[in-house]
Amino acid sequence: MTMNASAATTRRAFVRLALGTAFAAPLAASAGCSVLNGSSASSSSGGGSSAGLEKPKLNVGILQSQGSAPSKLAEKYGYFTQQGLQVTLKPFPAGPQAFTSLQNGELDFAVTNYVSFFQAVAQNTLDAKIIVDSNTANENSVVLMAKPDSGIASAKDLIGKKIGIQQAGSIAELLVRATLKDNDIDPNSPHYLPVKFPDIPAAIVSGQLDAGVEVEPYLTTAEQKQGLQPVLKIVAGSSANMPQTGYIALTKFIDANPKTVAAFQRAMIPAQTDASDRAKLSSVLPELAGVDPATAALLNIDTYPTSLNATQLQRVIALMQAYGGLTAQLDATKLSVPTPQA
Repeated sequence: MTMNASAATTRRAFVRLALGTAFAAPLAASAGCSVLNGSSASSSSGGGSSAGLEKPKLNVGILQSQGSAPSKLAEKYGYFTQQGLQVTLKPFPAGPQAFTSLQNGELDFAVTNYVSFFQAVAQNTLDAKIIVDSNTANENSVVLMAKPDSGIASAKDLIGKKIGIQQAGSIAELLVRATLKDNDIDPNSPHYLPVKFPDIPAAIVSGQLDAGVEVEPYLTTAEQKQGLQPVLKIVAGSSANMPQTGYIALTKFIDANPKTVAAFQRAMIPAQTDASDRAKLSSVLPELAGVDPATAALLNIDTYPTSLNATQLQRVIALMQAYGGLTAQLDATKLSVPTPQA
């Protein structure tokens, strides 16, 4: 790892890297031993008829993150079954790793972070669309953390500092750059270092980093174990309520299976609502996050939209164009499937 990585190097690295894990697999990168067995919703009693559905049996790739919690709730409470679907949930360590499985037919839908999705579309390596907007970051669920005595209290204090950003070109980096720009500070003034979310707390304690962008469960456990604290809100201003992850499907699958896609979307509406219920969300977070129930109850939770808003998704594209080197002119409206009525 180069400690004084220049902005130009970061920008080139953005193009080379797949932007894989940014917010997509943070909740269990260090707890990967927790395996989701992908039990099928067909085991639930009762349920709706699959008559008319082109493909009632579905394989869905999920991440061990907050963004995948609604699908676990849809499985738990039988929402898939009510729509006539038999869904098997299959865990993946990072959204982009599921792209190949989508393309070879092993998966029908998959959760991925939006930066990776839009980058793959821009590079013409993926022909897919967003069908469900899963989770949105808020000012408490994604923050910049540091030691209490770091001296970092505002954006200007980041000048010359070493900042952990998961990996070059990730949304973590883009959020920091946007925050600096909002405060009239050169976005290139810090040193951005590719340190993974699980490793950021220890890197701050050792002095390898001055601060780092952190997400759950590492945000909470860093407060508990290392005594770190949030020092700067980065999901604010121009980057407030920034979309994080969504469920995607290949365009050819969507075109061939419109009723199935609509049924999946309808099943996810009550699941997204349930994810905003702390008690219900906490019932599935321990398995996803690899933490005990007591810690799961303390996590800062994301926001869960119940419909897909292309205008909101376009903000991710704009962020990538402004700070991530994206030159393609992408239209989120053409890359998403509107949410049907429940």
